[in-house]
Amino acid sequence: MKDASHPVAWGNGLILVALVIFAEHLSSVVFADEVPKSGSGKFDSASVATLENASVTESSGLAFSNLSSDLLWTHNDSGDSARLFAFDRNGKTTGGCELAAVDATDFEDMASFVQDSVARLVVADVGDNGSVRPFVSLYFFDEPPPDQQTTVKGWTRIDVRYADGPRDCEAILVDVRRGVVTLITKSFLPVASVYELPLPKRVRHNGDATAAEAQVLARVAALPIPLVTAADHDPAAGDVILTNYFQMFRYAGDQNDKAWWQSTPTAIDLPRLKQIEAVAVDRNGDVWVTSEASPTPLAKIKGDQQ
Repeated sequence: MKDASHPVAWGNGLILVALVIFAEHLSSVVFADEVPKSGSGKFDSASVATLENASVTESSGLAFSNLSSDLLWTHNDSGDSARLFAFDRNGKTTGGCELAAVDATDFEDMASFVQDSVARLVVADVGDNGSVRPFVSLYFFDEPPPDQQTTVKGWTRIDVRYADGPRDCEAILVDVRRGVVTLITKSFLPVASVYELPLPKRVRHNGDATAAEAQVLARVAALPIPLVTAADHDPAAGDVILTNYFQMFRYAGDQNDKAWWQSTPTAIDLPRLKQIEAVAVDRNGDVWVTSEASPTPLAKIKGDQQ
């Protein structure tokens, strides 16, 4: 969602208050071993395309299809209906879908994955700029054909709330190997909280299925990265990619007993687009981003530029 705090100029007094709050916040969190290190990160402007679908005005989530690896899915930010748009790497519209009987509040990210040999999607209705929502929701469903216009009638909704209170979130990851879903929150102060929940089993049904009670999520880690707007897994390397408005952060995937968030990420500058809020990584390790704008720009950071 658009955030009135970006960009913002702080006076010395506000900075002091923020530092005090930040210091108090550190006592109970686990950080990465070091701050991000710089990468080579050069951007090839020739790789920019625009989405031809004029209905995409605030692209806020991005995922590659597991049914057709050359196609992507996206959705709008808050204010739109519960729908997804499919397109190819040149921005050409190929299809889309509506989630039947879903009242979207603030879709902020999505992820694609394969579960039980079936291509799946999850859409995260987790935006909460005012930190007032009593719970937020995740919608899991089998991926529809990205080259058709369809209606998804069978989905599972999982409601979650954070043990330490409501907060804004714009990034989701699915790790099928570990069987977990990860949420990374967004904050102006440089503390991104990390939460995990079990990946729900795939359920075959024709209508909606909603868990009876919201799951309570405890924070498992925190990262010294402000304004996290999106996340994805690199399917080739197993790395985790996070973005904010200006940079992407590449974390090495889980290794032995060391979780990805305990590694030191490489920070790479992103192209200077209006407001980058979505990221997806293809099978070659190339990172793709969109920005909130109309027409919507689509940019690629090649693997050898990272």
